[in-house]
Amino acid sequence: MTEKGKKRILLAEDDSSMRRFVEIILKNAGYEVIAVEDGLAAADSLLKNEFDCVIADAIMPNLSGFDLCRMARSSEKKIPCIILSGLDTQENLQEENHDLFDAFVTKDEKLKDSLLSALRSLFESS
Repeated sequence: MTEKGKKRILLAEDDSSMRRFVEIILKNAGYEVIAVEDGLAAADSLLKNEFDCVIADAIMPNLSGFDLCRMARSSEKKIPCIILSGLDTQENLQEENHDLFDAFVTKDEKLKDSLLSALRSLFESS
């Protein structure tokens, strides 16, 4: 956690408008957000900074959200992860990678509520 008491979140999303949208949702909810454009930038940030949670797009260039979550999980701190996906095949993605993330949020009209609810659950249980 940062010195101000805000939870710090690493957001990795390759679509710039979606990244900005999610960043605004998180900041308005009181979180500190570091937003990056792909998995490699997120991996670099993960190595250099402390985070309370990683939110990653499932499919990104260079390094997928699942690979990023694998890195976050392998660190000493076992950072909680949330996967964002716009894919219709979320069940297949979830089954194949279910042990890599704590929550799966679909990019749909309920994105804001689903994401904030998932974060509340994660932080209440930690």
